[in-house]
Amino acid sequence: MSGPKYGQIIIGAIRRHKLMKELDTALEKRECKALRQKQTALQQRFDKLFSENSFDDAEKLLSEAIGKIPNSVSVSRLNKYLNELSGIKKMKCSLEGDSKALNSARVDSVERFFRAGNLIHLMTSAVNDVKRELAAQERSKQMDDFLSSDMGREEIIDVTSNELSEVYYTLLEELAQSENYEIAKASAEEIMHNSEYTYEHKEELLKMRIESIRVERKASHSDGERMELESRLETLCEYLGKEIPVAENIYKLRDDVKALEQEAEQVSMGDYISDSMREIMGKLGYNIVGSETLVGKNYETEKDFYEFSDSSVLNVSTNNEGAVLFEVVGRSDNGELSMGDKIAVKDDMDKFCPDYQRIKDMLAEYDLDITDERTCEADIRYVRAVKNDILTQRKDSQRRKARREMRNG
Repeated sequence: MSGPKYGQIIIGAIRRHKLMKELDTALEKRECKALRQKQTALQQRFDKLFSENSFDDAEKLLSEAIGKIPNSVSVSRLNKYLNELSGIKKMKCSLEGDSKALNSARVDSVERFFRAGNLIHLMTSAVNDVKRELAAQERSKQMDDFLSSDMGREEIIDVTSNELSEVYYTLLEELAQSENYEIAKASAEEIMHNSEYTYEHKEELLKMRIESIRVERKASHSDGERMELESRLETLCEYLGKEIPVAENIYKLRDDVKALEQEAEQVSMGDYISDSMREIMGKLGYNIVGSETLVGKNYETEKDFYEFSDSSVLNVSTNNEGAVLFEVVGRSDNGELSMGDKIAVKDDMDKFCPDYQRIKDMLAEYDLDITDERTCEADIRYVRAVKNDILTQRKDSQRRKARREMRNG
């Protein structure tokens, strides 16, 4: 019975385990490469940030102010910001470790980058405060007189209450590693400038903001998980040749990653089956004369056509779910066959029978086995045609090529 033959190829447990290990290694290697590229790009942004913002003038001002107004809160604040910025500047974006370590390093690097940028704003504000205090000391004026004068200050904050001023700057420091620093700062300034609020009420509102920020930070471990999942998602989509989906929340992100991991496993097994089948056909002396890849939303089918006779070619099709088809089909220029052509193809079907058994035997060498076999008898009812122009094509899927390159390093 050498008509069309259908079946399901099963991969043995040992081979399956090896394939999954190879897949994990390939994905890990690619993810690490992508993370190192991101870290390198972020380090370049750090370098640009610090090259465009010199601390020399601020450090000179600090040295002067320490001698003249050593007990100034503004001087203490400026010293604190400069020390932290100096520490951040010395740190480099890590390129070491596996994907887990690199993801953790990236979370830390991103937070430091936002904090560095926001600390520079705070440092500038502290520099202005120190300059004003030095100017006030030189003119021997009272602080109230100084604050009521127009010194070209970018922002005027009522600091009559030292406690309120301290709470305000504590809030800004808590915000320093936030990506939305400017928006949050503007909101805090609205509170500070509201003349209808008492100092006590302003202080209470700012403290509530501080507490809210700290609570959010405790829960921000999910940010690290999100970045790790996003990194994994990008690698999986690259492997599968898919566009990266936009996840509305971390729960959807987890589901997307899990689904793509399962698809990657299935596709990798399909690739192994297809590659193994090509090797087997080559060992049996078959020459491939054409191929095409059919790609759907969740499947890929590899169709390989092998030289069989002047009348026929052998179609061997496999997909990423393990389905396999062996079919002797007729050659045709227009997709149609005469009755004589069909009879010739039917005769070729019978000739394929011994090789089909050899193929099944050789599959065992690759830890593969055909199950759920359905075979049809050699009959002209099952004769189909393939156009000759297809037989001159070799259309390996670009997705498959990319996957093979990733697996092979």
